[in-house]
Amino acid sequence: MEKVVIFLAALSAFVGTAAAVNCTTLADGVYETGCRSYAVCTGSKVTIVECPEHKVYNNQTGRCDNVTNVAPPCGLMVDCSTQTDGRYPDTSNNCQSWYTCNDKKFLGHNFCPEGTVFDSTLSTCNWKDAVAPPCGTLSG
Repeated sequence: MEKVVIFLAALSAFVGTAAAVNCTTLADGVYETGCRSYAVCTGSKVTIVECPEHKVYNNQTGRCDNVTNVAPPCGLMVDCSTQTDGRYPDTSNNCQSWYTCNDKKFLGHNFCPEGTVFDSTLSTCNWKDAVAPPCGTLSG
């Protein structure tokens, strides 16, 4: 349970944005942590870059780009017109990412930390063996 609480706290603080990257041990460069924003490390300092509306982070260019130029999951727009407000697993990405619908609008994808998948019950990322199918392997 302790691991779940850590992920929940980390994700709830940064929904839709890049997490607080610690650049002190990282080389200068771009570090992606979400589709809507990314972190740039320069001289051990971090700058969070928010993508403008209708643009997402493009792994190929290292910049914000038009959604149509970006591969899924970031380039995949979801129709939220019939969804209730909430977070949903991206099953097309083996639940390694999730998206948010709010007020019938798609707010973008976010990634789970490596080794975890989206847990619909907790509305956060969790270890695969602690999550029920289709995202995890937890049995009955």
